Amino acid sequence: MGLHHTAIPRTIEAHGHDTAADRRAPAVGEAAGTWDTGARRVVNALTIDVEEYFCYAYPGDTLSREEWAALESRAVPHTLETLKILEQHGIRATFFVLGWVVDREPHLLREIRDRGHEIGSHGFGHQLVYTQTPERFRDDVKRSIDVITDVIGEMPVGYRAPSFSINAECMWALDILAELGFVYDASIYPTRMRENGAAGLRTEPHRLPSGMWEFPAATLKIGGLRLPFGGGGYLRLYPFLITRWATHRINAGGRPAMVYLHPWELDPSPPVRPRSRLRRFQHTVNLAKTRSRLLHLCAEFDFAPIGDVLKQIEAETEQSIEVAAAQ
Repeated sequence: MGLHHTAIPRTIEAHGHDTAADRRAPAVGEAAGTWDTGARRVVNALTIDVEEYFCYAYPGDTLSREEWAALESRAVPHTLETLKILEQHGIRATFFVLGWVVDREPHLLREIRDRGHEIGSHGFGHQLVYTQTPERFRDDVKRSIDVITDVIGEMPVGYRAPSFSINAECMWALDILAELGFVYDASIYPTRMRENGAAGLRTEPHRLPSGMWEFPAATLKIGGLRLPFGGGGYLRLYPFLITRWATHRINAGGRPAMVYLHPWELDPSPPVRPRSRLRRFQHTVNLAKTRSRLLHLCAEFDFAPIGDVLKQIEAETEQSIEVAAAQ
């Protein structure tokens, strides 16, 4: 199964940093570029989950779709701000767009596509996969495919489950995604977590028996623990130096990391928050720091859409096979 995109975006060495004030990130520790792996710099995957601030999916603490309709929409300004930051740094990303948002704001999806970013599906109704039957899951994903295809004329290339909710109990979802025609999935944390996660799975991008790719969320093994990092609440919760160090450490091994965030995380004061104290903390901790951390990441690391990163992995694998065969 081939990949749809071919262009790999610029490297920091080739293009440098922009000098505009909102395109710079202050220095944090050592200079950028010192963690090259020798032959090349590793290109990481940057992914953006486009949903509203009220589309949170916490077990026992969610708002119904009927309640969504009555709330103020902020997806457009937050996503446009994200697009501006990426454009100023010459970075393309994968945008996993919720079908419900596409249905209400089709022009936003066209704007993302027209600016050269890769389009993925985030499902339609932001329901946790492990709470659904296979039939309901297929219907939800198919509905998102249909609404995205109607707007931009092409199927989304990849899928991201709400809250990375493909866990060890619902791996059947991967077969459904392959049957629906996705090139890759990016929905699994390969570690043990309270509700999500699937411990023991491969941590690097890899092909599944169906031929579809799996690009796992970023984790790092420290001692006997495999810890998640690189996006969402983890990007906000951990001191930024930890995220930066962990990304460099994965890159030093020649592997790409996957960073993800939501445009609503650029808003420090969402008007609606989860009810429980724990979920409210998870959802809002350090929202005021998201923008600066995204700027740091854009200034220091190389990023591309998942499709481009996988195409590079394919090319390097084929080259290694050819070299081995020639020896």
